[in-house]
Amino acid sequence: MRSREPLPRQWLDRALDRGVRIAGRVLLALTLAFLLVPAVIVILLSFSNADFITFPPPAWGLRQYRTLLESQLWLDAIWLSTRLAVTTALLAVLIAVPAAYAIYRTSLPGRSFLGLLGLLSLIVPISAYAVAMYGLYALLGLLGTGIGIVLAHTVLAFPLVLIIVTTAMSRIPRELELVAMTLGASRLRAWIGITGRLLVPALVTGFVFAFLASFDEAVFINFLGGPGLVTLPKAIFDSVRFGVDPAITAIATLLIVASAGVVGIASWLERRA
Repeated sequence: MRSREPLPRQWLDRALDRGVRIAGRVLLALTLAFLLVPAVIVILLSFSNADFITFPPPAWGLRQYRTLLESQLWLDAIWLSTRLAVTTALLAVLIAVPAAYAIYRTSLPGRSFLGLLGLLSLIVPISAYAVAMYGLYALLGLLGTGIGIVLAHTVLAFPLVLIIVTTAMSRIPRELELVAMTLGASRLRAWIGITGRLLVPALVTGFVFAFLASFDEAVFINFLGGPGLVTLPKAIFDSVRFGVDPAITAIATLLIVASAGVVGIASWLERRA
């Protein structure tokens, strides 16, 4: 007769499997809490009416947001960061598209090596990059200039766009361009009309990530910037260094909401495509 009771080994395997699942869920919950709790606290602090940062707030209100809107320092920093980020994102996309085409649509010698060079800024520590670029900019006279900051940010954002564009391009069959060319289209028209149109969601996603990489960058601006170039990350760093301004909580809240919204829209567009 077969025993209805599970064998000891089977019982041990089931208990071990159940323990692993429980441990994984607990670890996931702790990780999410570690990531979300600070953001939630910052959002709550942004609705404080206190003159200093304290939790829980003694009074609730929109004082920090009014202070932000009335401060020319913060508004100028936000506007400068936005202009630099838009320029950087456009430049990164314009460079990444032909680079991706050269890597995945041509027989150019050393394509793999070029792809590795394109990702170099993700491998080299950003502080080492900043020190090297400081010496180069000092020779070229680019220290404290907007062009210098845009070029430095483009070096940082370009690999992100390249990865997104090359991944999307690798999914597009090359035969689509060949069919269009057999029907009379030129190579340029076939690429723009077919591959280019199919790459639009990837280009939008790459633009968004390049924009966020430039907007949030705080190392290059401290090494290569000057008195007239105070971006939002630098203004936040200076405020924390010389005295914490409670308006930082409002800025952080707006950045969290804006970043989540922009990334969500980019993901939605990619899924729609």
